[in-house]
Amino acid sequence: MTVSVTDLLLDLVRTHLGDEEIGPDDDFYAMGGDSLTALRVVTEAQSRGLSVSLRDLLYYPTARELAAHIEQSTAGQTPVAAASGAAGPAPEGLLDPADRALVPDGVTEAIPASALQVGMIYLCEASGDPELYHSRTGWRTRAAFDEALFREALTEVTRRHPALRTSFDLGTFSVPAQLVWAQAEPRLTVESADADGPHAAAEMARRWSAEQVNRPFDWSGAPLLRCHVVTERDSFQVALSCHHTIADGWGLGRLIVDLLTVYDALLRGVAPGLPQPPAGAHRDFAAAEAAALASLEAAEFWRTEADVPVLLIDPAVRPAAANAIDQHAFGLEPELVEALRSAARRSGASLKAFVLGVHAWTLGAWLGRDEDVVTGVVVSTRPETADSDLVVGLHLNTLPMRFARTAATWADLAGDAMTAERRSMPHRAFPLAEIENRLGRPAFDVTFNYTDFHLYDGLTGLTALRADGWWMAGKPSFPFRVDFEVDGLEDGSRVVVDFDPELVDPGRVGRYAELYRQALAAAAEDPLAPAGLPSVTRAVRA
Repeated sequence: MTVSVTDLLLDLVRTHLGDEEIGPDDDFYAMGGDSLTALRVVTEAQSRGLSVSLRDLLYYPTARELAAHIEQSTAGQTPVAAASGAAGPAPEGLLDPADRALVPDGVTEAIPASALQVGMIYLCEASGDPELYHSRTGWRTRAAFDEALFREALTEVTRRHPALRTSFDLGTFSVPAQLVWAQAEPRLTVESADADGPHAAAEMARRWSAEQVNRPFDWSGAPLLRCHVVTERDSFQVALSCHHTIADGWGLGRLIVDLLTVYDALLRGVAPGLPQPPAGAHRDFAAAEAAALASLEAAEFWRTEADVPVLLIDPAVRPAAANAIDQHAFGLEPELVEALRSAARRSGASLKAFVLGVHAWTLGAWLGRDEDVVTGVVVSTRPETADSDLVVGLHLNTLPMRFARTAATWADLAGDAMTAERRSMPHRAFPLAEIENRLGRPAFDVTFNYTDFHLYDGLTGLTALRADGWWMAGKPSFPFRVDFEVDGLEDGSRVVVDFDPELVDPGRVGRYAELYRQALAAAAEDPLAPAGLPSVTRAVRA
């Protein structure tokens, strides 16, 4: 029996969202889909011979609509070949011949460093701030510690992921380059807390993490990752110190899940059974960034998107890297998160778009601006190749999103966020640094990041160990950053605002946070109501 395109797509959506009740007219994003799940649906559809892209799924988010689009756009054409997972230009096409002659022995691949990687390194060096972009995380592993097996697991993860064998050379070649080495020895240290009290191991792990801040990474040496273990009687603490240039938040999570999965398998004496990540994702992104930089259309798109005054800080006095050392946070009760999911579904939007729209209204109400609110938004730039969500690496960008209006319904604002994402999709690899170079100033001074790292769900199937007691630390370079976290490992769902108290008054941050908290509750209660709160006055906006 021939399966229709609609049924095939519906089966993929149900499988990847884990919901057999989804129908052909249900919106993928409204039903809980996100960018990484969309990537899996699209690449698997491509492997089944369908000609479809991430942008198509954004514009046609139901199985029936997407099927109709595919059938109309491919009428009379030969079906696409299955995705290989290793697409992309050959590495020798990304550096010129003179540069390739300078590649040292032991390097398996040399490609241009991304603009974001170069920018991070520059800011770290220019600011002299050792904490900037220095990601640290830790947890307790409830299992016996076998140093030989743990080293073997760490070595295997390093072998699996080129990012963990990557260093940077900013001077030898005609362009800043990232070098992937054939081998890189994992950096693991171990100490014992067996006789030092019930909480000593956790305290020692955090102390090690704090000390790492004063140990700058050597860009020329791989890996840019350190691991420390503190053993105790029946468990052990693990602390990781990693530079953001080689792993974004999702990539760091993938590293952790792979490490624990391999160690669990070694403890049980079985093969870990991890799927192999696709080759060349870092190369694919370098090529995509080069293509974006050559696009006049992309440059004009982002100039238009960002060409309005910033919200908070005079660009003339804003430093290149803010010192975002203060934080304001509030929790999101499970009932509120579920109500927000329901409101997003009623609005035909993703949860990310819904809470992003509420954020835009909050900024406008807080600052007294009813139109042309621009906020930075963190977006995924992972290539559209099969299983690219399995890759450790830096595959994100922070780009301006312009809300032409904030006087609308909550659902309308969510729709505006979805529309903006659709329009920007072809240009998401265009570097923020180039946008700001062309503007001659920062494109925004408020950023928004939505995280739902459901990849950690993969740890629930492990049987020889269990992980808990998670903690994370790091510092962004933006002066005012809002993180909307869903089911976070540390404290569940919450909103965290990191800010520089020298640039943004802490009292004002508190007023934003309280306004956003109230607005989320109002939007969850009635997404079709006009956006607003009875309590908002000009005094609140001051």
